[in-house]
Amino acid sequence: MSPRSPRRKAKRLRTRRRHTWRRFPPLYLMDTTGLAYRSKDRLLRFRRGKEVRRVRGHARLLALMRWDRERRLLWPWGGVVGEGYAPDPRLGGEVLRRFPPSGGWLLGDAGFDGKEVWGVLGEAGVRPVIRLRGGGEAREEARVRAREGWDPEVYRFRGVVEGVFGGMKTRLGGGYLWERKPWTAMARALLELIAYGLRVLLSLLPPPPGYKAIY
Repeated sequence: MSPRSPRRKAKRLRTRRRHTWRRFPPLYLMDTTGLAYRSKDRLLRFRRGKEVRRVRGHARLLALMRWDRERRLLWPWGGVVGEGYAPDPRLGGEVLRRFPPSGGWLLGDAGFDGKEVWGVLGEAGVRPVIRLRGGGEAREEARVRAREGWDPEVYRFRGVVEGVFGGMKTRLGGGYLWERKPWTAMARALLELIAYGLRVLLSLLPPPPGYKAIY
């Protein structure tokens, strides 16, 4: 077999990932999604160019997940919900204050590069793997530490949390809520995340005698 054959390359890649995987501490993944609900079109609070954009209302859900690498499961560690177009840094800071991770690494995209998130992480003892916005010089201590500790091998796992949102929107028929009021839509979005966590727990329990597992 040639050293450059695709099969040998794939084997080396699997071996490298397995060794890299073992050295990872607990991984926490943080991301947001929008869930539309049955409201009339609402005006945004800002303009795009000269036109005021009209959009359908939606609730903003943030999920903080812990990845159990042994069982290949995503555990809901915490979650918050906000109104449509709620800033990611504000939601990120809120979920980290309410549900602080117990050590490990926190993965997030550039949407969480904000002072609300960095202010909480400075006290949590968590290593941030958050992509920084722009190409300018990082001056704040937390952002400098994040840039120095950047690891692309770890950051590539950030997209795993998209599977949670994808499954949730599939069960909702495209991510559409039947609620009409903003506060009821926000409550429903949070309940959907709790329901996902319950399904994960049920998948770990053995079925009663004489019954088959349904999850």
